[in-house]
Amino acid sequence: MESFAERVTERVERFGPLVVGLDPHFDLLPPVLLERFVPEEMTFEGLAEAVLAFGVGILEALAGEVGFVKIQMAFYEALGIPGMVALSRTIRRAKELGFLTILDGKRNDIASSAVCYARGYLSEITAGGKSLRSFWDIDALTVNPYLGEDSLLPFFEEAQKSGKGVFVLARTSNPSAPFIQDEGGRVRVFEKVALLVEDCARRFFAGSPMSSFGIVVGATYPEDLRYLRGRFPRLLFLIPGIGAQGGAVEALRFAFLPGGLGALVNVSRDILFAYRKWGRESGEDFAERAREKALRYQETLRSLVP
Repeated sequence: MESFAERVTERVERFGPLVVGLDPHFDLLPPVLLERFVPEEMTFEGLAEAVLAFGVGILEALAGEVGFVKIQMAFYEALGIPGMVALSRTIRRAKELGFLTILDGKRNDIASSAVCYARGYLSEITAGGKSLRSFWDIDALTVNPYLGEDSLLPFFEEAQKSGKGVFVLARTSNPSAPFIQDEGGRVRVFEKVALLVEDCARRFFAGSPMSSFGIVVGATYPEDLRYLRGRFPRLLFLIPGIGAQGGAVEALRFAFLPGGLGALVNVSRDILFAYRKWGRESGEDFAERAREKALRYQETLRSLVP
C-alpha cells in the first residue's frame, strides 16, 4: 500500500505544491449560482446546492493542473444535513478528478471518542464483527493537539494502517496564535507539538525519508516557518496564510526541501473568488478566473523551489 507521503511526493513532482483551499464563503459565492439555486427564499437545501456547484466547478476547472484540495468542513457543517451531503459529493468528485483530498476538520477528543473520529475519517468502523470503510474516504485530516499525545495516537494509528495522512495544528496563521503557541519558555508550545509529531513519525515510519504525519505552519510567521523547516526535515508542512490572510509568498522560500518537496501551500480565497477582481459581475466565469489565478500561483511557487 502506497503511503500518503509517497502519494504527496508523486503529485508534487507532477503538479507542484499548491493546494487549493475550498472555503466556499456564502457571501462571496457568484451571483449566478445564488440566482439559480436560491432565487427567492433562502433554504439550507438551496444554499448547499450552490456550494456544491461552486466547489465542483472549481475542481473541474483545476483538474490536471493542481494536485491537492483542502476542503474546509465548517462551511458544509453550517448547512446541516444538506451541507454534509454536499460535502460528500464534493469529496467524491475531487477523488474522481484525481485530487489528493485534505479535510480541514481540526478534529480531536480523548479515549473512545478520539478513536471514533479517527476510524470514521481515516479507516473503517466496526460492529458485530463486520466493518464499513470510512464514509468520507479522504486522504488526510487536520487535527487539534490541545488534548495531548493520547488524543493524537488514535489518528496516527488509523492513518498509518490505511495509508492516510494527518496534519497537526502547530504554528497556525491567525493573529492571536502567539497567545498560546508562544508560551512554554525555552521550548514553546508550537515547538512541543512539532517534537511530539516528529517522535510519533519516527515510531510509525522508521526508515522512511518522509513521514505521512505533518504539521500546520502558517506563512504569516515566516521566522517560525524557517526555524521549523530546518529543525524538522522529515515532517510534511501544510502551510496556510497566503493571500487573504496576508502571508508573503517570499516567506515560502524556506519552506521547501530540495526538489520542492516537504511542504504543501494552501491558497483559498485569492483563487476561489478571483472573479470578484478580474471577472464578470455575475460570476459566470468564476471557474475560469480561478484556474488562471491558480496557474499564476503555480508558476510563483516553482520559482521558489530550491
